Amino acid sequence: MRLVHEATAPVTGNDYFRSLVVRLAETLNVEVALVTECLEYPSSHVRTLAYFESGQLNEDIEFDVVGTPCEDVIRGGEFCFYPDSMGQRFPEWAREEGGVESFIGVPVHAPADGRVIGHIAVFHRHPMAQQAVVESVFRIIAARAGAEMQRLQAEQARRDSEHAARQHLAELAHVSRLSSMGEMASAVAHEINQPITAILTWCQAGVRMQERGETDPAQLRHVLDRIMESAGRTTEMVRRLRDYVKRREPQKTPVRIEQLLQECGVLLEAEAHQHGVELEISVSQRLPPVEADSMLLQQVILNLARNGMDAMQGVAADARRLTVRAEGSTDHGVTVTVSDSGPGVAPGVLAHLFEPFVSTRESGMGIGLSLCRSIIDDHGGRLWLDSQATDGATFCFCLPPAEQVAS
Repeated sequence: MRLVHEATAPVTGNDYFRSLVVRLAETLNVEVALVTECLEYPSSHVRTLAYFESGQLNEDIEFDVVGTPCEDVIRGGEFCFYPDSMGQRFPEWAREEGGVESFIGVPVHAPADGRVIGHIAVFHRHPMAQQAVVESVFRIIAARAGAEMQRLQAEQARRDSEHAARQHLAELAHVSRLSSMGEMASAVAHEINQPITAILTWCQAGVRMQERGETDPAQLRHVLDRIMESAGRTTEMVRRLRDYVKRREPQKTPVRIEQLLQECGVLLEAEAHQHGVELEISVSQRLPPVEADSMLLQQVILNLARNGMDAMQGVAADARRLTVRAEGSTDHGVTVTVSDSGPGVAPGVLAHLFEPFVSTRESGMGIGLSLCRSIIDDHGGRLWLDSQATDGATFCFCLPPAEQVAS
């Protein structure tokens, strides 16, 4: 009864299986005790969840049960007790295991459907007394092990599903970035051309100074400073573009929204200039960091901002204003709003605004807002259209603070 109590105690996960094999080995006074789960590839292949041998816990191993008494347990799905003569029943296996003489094994069934999903086994280098083993005790222990094993497998399946969803989201985001990069090409080329032209102009000025014999150090330093300043602008723009379109694994770290908006501004200014849009980026106060993938969050901001610029193409040039603002939210996190002075969202589009493949632009992919919402959802936040806005359209998203995500 003590063994049943200890083996079914409310311990979970790997701690439960480790505790189980130790208790079995100590109570039955055997050299080896182990718990396995069946792997998805051949049913004869198993992996230990806990493995106790010669007085200590060992690293988990994988092995094939063919030709061993474990095969009788798993394939037959029945309790097996061989009190002696293992050298005759399984000579090769008994010899490899150091002269095993006795064996006890019980299958572990999945509570949901009764499938054999693993087994519990103990074996010894000496015979065991028939009366020393109570089958019902092993079945009780195996039932508890089955419930815990199925719980762990469900947790792993959930983690795998979440990982696959994040990978899919990252792939979709990368495709979207490449598409938007093509649309931004003209504005980007113009933005890069400006500092390159400035570099050429200042280099020509330096050459003329040299031809005239002007060697004033202050004037030369001024020319060189202007060249370095323009080269720095070009380098920064190219770096931002390269970072924006490259493929990489999603990675969430503490991110400062004010710094992220500054980085977004490097790319947004080029398009704002081309579209004749007055761009304002502001942060109301020092905000707490958020736990986020900076590239994906940047993509949300750029996408919302570019949508706003596109919406204002029919507005008078002097009335095109785009505002990106960050401020604290009610849960002590961060709220970002992107507002434009365009005509707003048509009533017929509102109901399907965040659905995939819905676009108001002929050249649009129709995944922008749907992708933005998926990204924000994955960060534990919320994205919505402000229905109270009377001028243009205002999209908002909020994110919890980093410490709240971590907890």
